[in-house]
Amino acid sequence: MENEKTMVEMTAEEREQYKAFKLEQAKKKQQEMKKQQREQLQEMTDEVMDEAVEELKKCSQMLKAAKEKVINSFSALMELRKEVNTEAGKKEQDSYMFTNSEGNMKMRIGYNMNDGYLDQVEEGIAKVKAYMASLAKDEESKNLIDVILKLLARDGKGNLKASKVIQLGQMAEKSGNEEFKEGIKIIRDAYRPTRSKLYVRCSVKEHTDNGEGEWKDIPLGLTEV
Repeated sequence: MENEKTMVEMTAEEREQYKAFKLEQAKKKQQEMKKQQREQLQEMTDEVMDEAVEELKKCSQMLKAAKEKVINSFSALMELRKEVNTEAGKKEQDSYMFTNSEGNMKMRIGYNMNDGYLDQVEEGIAKVKAYMASLAKDEESKNLIDVILKLLARDGKGNLKASKVIQLGQMAEKSGNEEFKEGIKIIRDAYRPTRSKLYVRCSVKEHTDNGEGEWKDIPLGLTEV
């Protein structure tokens, strides 16, 4: 007969074993379900990733082509600016700013200069530190020396900041100490800055409620959303 129920007698030990069996079955079922969900999630991720990467590749190529076109368009103007504005013997500038007649569009094209040094910079740093250590007579002078030595702190890339070396050079000249000045000279002689890749930055002035206008950069990088 359908739906007929059978009564099964169990001992207390058998009931505990049966409960444990059911719990284990439920656990396995839950684990299998989670496994299927993870597999489905990965499949969805793969599909979205493929589409996103292809879209960003296209965007990157378009952005690269646009930047190259802009640079090529301004190359003749940059050469002309060099001829008109660069004096004989003067260091060539690293970037150029162009502004339209209405004053509501700006374009900057150029290089960033990254600080870099040859290995002998360490000899110069050692001389400066040795001179500073010789000045440590009391607590006040030690605190002053700590402040000065912070100018020798390196950036995230392990380099000294050229602007801070200039400050140290001014201090060295005022001190008149030959060891201090020699150390700064070695550091300066070891300076070998490098150029970044050519960049393009563009800004437009947008109208505001007060009528003054506000400069807004045109986002040209994936992080500038």
